[in-house]
Amino acid sequence: MSSKGFRPSDILCRTINAYSRASKGSNWVIFASTSQVATFSAPQPIHNTLRVAVTGQLLYPPFTQLGWDQNADALSDVSANDVAQFEHIAGFGRPLWKSLMAVGGENINSIMTTAAQKLSKSKIFDATISNEALAVLSQRFALDIYFGHPDAVSYIDKGVASHLRICYSTTEDRTWSFTGYPSEPLLSCAAADLLHQDAYNLVRALEVLKNKVDGGMFEMGQSSELTSRLVLLLAKDKYVRKHHDRLKDPYTRVRGTDDDNSWKAELIDCQKVSVIHFLEHMFGDSLWSQVGDTAKERFKHAYINFSHWVPMDGLISPGSEVSDRCSAAEWTLRHWHRTSAVQCCHLQPLVDKMIPIYFDDPNLESRDIYRVSQMFISDKAGKNYNERDLGFISRAHPSIKCLSPLPFIALLLDLNGESKLDVSFAEGEPNCPETDQCLRIYASGVNSITFPFLRGYPTEVLTLLRRFISKPEAPSSNERLHALVKYGRTAEESHMRWEAQRHM
Repeated sequence: MSSKGFRPSDILCRTINAYSRASKGSNWVIFASTSQVATFSAPQPIHNTLRVAVTGQLLYPPFTQLGWDQNADALSDVSANDVAQFEHIAGFGRPLWKSLMAVGGENINSIMTTAAQKLSKSKIFDATISNEALAVLSQRFALDIYFGHPDAVSYIDKGVASHLRICYSTTEDRTWSFTGYPSEPLLSCAAADLLHQDAYNLVRALEVLKNKVDGGMFEMGQSSELTSRLVLLLAKDKYVRKHHDRLKDPYTRVRGTDDDNSWKAELIDCQKVSVIHFLEHMFGDSLWSQVGDTAKERFKHAYINFSHWVPMDGLISPGSEVSDRCSAAEWTLRHWHRTSAVQCCHLQPLVDKMIPIYFDDPNLESRDIYRVSQMFISDKAGKNYNERDLGFISRAHPSIKCLSPLPFIALLLDLNGESKLDVSFAEGEPNCPETDQCLRIYASGVNSITFPFLRGYPTEVLTLLRRFISKPEAPSSNERLHALVKYGRTAEESHMRWEAQRHM
């Protein structure tokens, strides 16, 4: 209700009426909003019609006919070496980013600023405000919401209304919506800058997330997959910013003086990174000394590139029953073009994540699809060491089937163990697509010894990352009750013998 007593619906109708009176032709009005549409509807006592939603009861189904990725470049139109260019990245996701390029006076910085302000719904990002912090983290780290939490619905509603969260669909009875942050690399770059523009923005955002995780609103994953996503992407964030002067250009790296097309500037969070240098940055100089020069030579032309995580609902290789599956090479190359890394589904055997690798080797076949490989990651968070499981990771497994003559990387992160780094490189039989050229890395513990790059962040970041590994334990006075009400969760006596309550 306005100060003069007008409802939003009154103001809207008066505005449409004013345009109609001023025009001789007919006027068509499309009302598009991410806010609560019922706010603008006429009140129910005046217009009792099924077309009018009653606040808090029914959801308006989203308009989805415009699709997604309308302006994305075809896979064959862009070289794998050019995927970090702004004009390529702007084509993914909603059409807004590409359309702004055609507006006079706009440049990369102004468009990225618009994206950042729309994501956070603020001109100045405040990481202590829950909705702002969670929007930025959700867009990049694929946060998994527990929908049974009492705050989940309000968080989703605010995300759709104010923080660029997408509503995919509603149930047939319009009482429940399906939402999320789809892969949108330009928005990921804006989110990355918000997290790192201030030394403590990341700390504040992680504190907000930790409070929500402890309260049960977000899932950490059975093997602390959330911690792994945070560690891996924060490692790349720190690497690309080591020699970057944000004051000169917050979003792109310096271009050559002969480059007269400003839209071809490379976004720093989408630029490719040398595998050799990235692994040294993440695990320290000792990594390559453990395996010798042969392994380093084989990965001399290898690069990784990811700005955000995307979750999978199915297996990497679902089997012969799925006839329209992309080839392993195309699947990997498309993630490279989108600068996305993969969080596998819970049913995926052997591995939990995939980061695409590209070999910029002049001696290889010129087509990009023959130049890709993968880094497969397995997450562990138990009390026991799981180093032997590293040897079981195989890209020939029926659920993966990513065979290639190029080398690949198998990484096992044993997040809850003591500090340890063990690296091996098995060459195997020449030209064998599975056994030769596999760099296997076992990294145990979340600390600055296993991950030296964490020393570049405030000490609170390391403390918070450790707290994401395991949920807080129930108070001792409630332990026996918790065990009883969780009957059948394990085969242990505390979860099976209900007679125990008689002795409480």
